[in-house]
Amino acid sequence: MIPLNRRGSVISVAQLGPKPSVSTVSKVAGDHRVRYLIVGAGTNVLYFGLFWLGWHFLQDSVPYLAVTAAANFTTALIVYPLYRDFVFASTSAGWIRGFAKFYTVYLFGLGCSLLGMPLLIEVLGLPVLLAQALLIAAIPVASYLLHHFWTFRDNSHS
Repeated sequence: MIPLNRRGSVISVAQLGPKPSVSTVSKVAGDHRVRYLIVGAGTNVLYFGLFWLGWHFLQDSVPYLAVTAAANFTTALIVYPLYRDFVFASTSAGWIRGFAKFYTVYLFGLGCSLLGMPLLIEVLGLPVLLAQALLIAAIPVASYLLHHFWTFRDNSHS
């Protein structure tokens, strides 16, 4: 589609306005908060997908809280390298020590889920998948702060 102005004339490229400079794009992509949002969105999709698969196939034999814990640990194992290397570009702590700190923060999210799921499901009567989706939306801000100031605390992402 060719852009037209109000009079119906073709608009030149110069009239479209400035395009983002390479330095602006680099600056945004270089911000660990932007990288956190991107990886965090993927993490939540992965976690919810693992939870959904576990719940879908195991709901008659495994309690939803066990599925929650399994999805939490599996997701942490998969995404830790992305957070360590891509999001925070951390050079502190070894891989195992770093993962232990990372999973400690994940335990915060798991604790929120283990407390929130029964409240939303048993008390408020929400369906299991909806309850999990609501909790997924509530946890990322606290997780970011914990990762930023504790898990990956070094000067490489300040």
